[in-house]
Amino acid sequence: MGNATVFQDVRVLDLSRVLSGPYATMMLGDLGADVWKIEPVSGDPTRTFKPPAIGGEAAYYLSLNRNKRSLCLNFRHPAAVDVLTRLAAGADVLVENFLPSVKEQLGIGYEALAADNPRLIYCSISGFGQDGPNANAPGLDNIFQGRAGLMMVTGDGERPMKVGERIADVIAGLNASQAISAALYARERSGTGQYIELSLVDCLIAAQAPMISYYFATGTQPPAQGNRSIFTAPCNTYETADRPINLCVAVDKHWKILCETLGLHALADDPRFRSNSDRVANAAEIDAALAPRFREHGAERWLRCLAEVGVPAGPVHTYEDVFDDP
Repeated sequence: MGNATVFQDVRVLDLSRVLSGPYATMMLGDLGADVWKIEPVSGDPTRTFKPPAIGGEAAYYLSLNRNKRSLCLNFRHPAAVDVLTRLAAGADVLVENFLPSVKEQLGIGYEALAADNPRLIYCSISGFGQDGPNANAPGLDNIFQGRAGLMMVTGDGERPMKVGERIADVIAGLNASQAISAALYARERSGTGQYIELSLVDCLIAAQAPMISYYFATGTQPPAQGNRSIFTAPCNTYETADRPINLCVAVDKHWKILCETLGLHALADDPRFRSNSDRVANAAEIDAALAPRFREHGAERWLRCLAEVGVPAGPVHTYEDVFDDP
């Protein structure tokens, strides 16, 4: 991630829990920040997300909390706010993902802490924003994926399908770390901190830019395509003689080369497939022509042949495959 000491003089108070906030502060820690993870007496809930465990500690928790100091604070104790206020007075960044009503009840909102430390960069991560009808509604990743429309364009269309990873949290964490980095840069010029607010639903909607643009351009809901694409064709997962491969052809040149490589010369001049728009409209016909050809040989042979001619293709890996891949 570049220079791992770029934030070596930056102290971060991480009051967040579960995934989005811890992911953001972990990114800052990877860049050298001194991250203090402030946990409630019961601990971050992800400490209980096991099995699996590594050395008795939940693997989930460990995946998000490297490069951090750990401090437990009883938020129900009257002195807790005083301790936190003193910690915030010496911090550069504070990240929290409490429900908006909770931090106001505790008296640890931005205005309260920035009064003692105007250089503080305070980042609030929430599910649905700091105000509005859903501000204090709880939620986790599948709730956000459904609310942001992602589940309706994922899968094969038979039923709404979520993405395999908790993608809303990860995207929000990345956005938060970028926003905090920008605020630290701005503070070098202005001398003052900032309040950063983002919500997981907002981040997930923004991350779907091409699909959202399809909706605004057509006025219709983009269809769930499974492993196909509504923008390019052929783009799909194809079975070979032993295991599946992914293929994605986005330009006419690659389409012609693909047809030559597969020995399907007639397809290259077929008017149904002349342009990308034609191919998208007739993607099912293309798949019907390509599928039996790919099943004639194994994945390794096809991937080698396609790589030699520059057609984008790749294997479908298990995690074991991923970490064995040179």
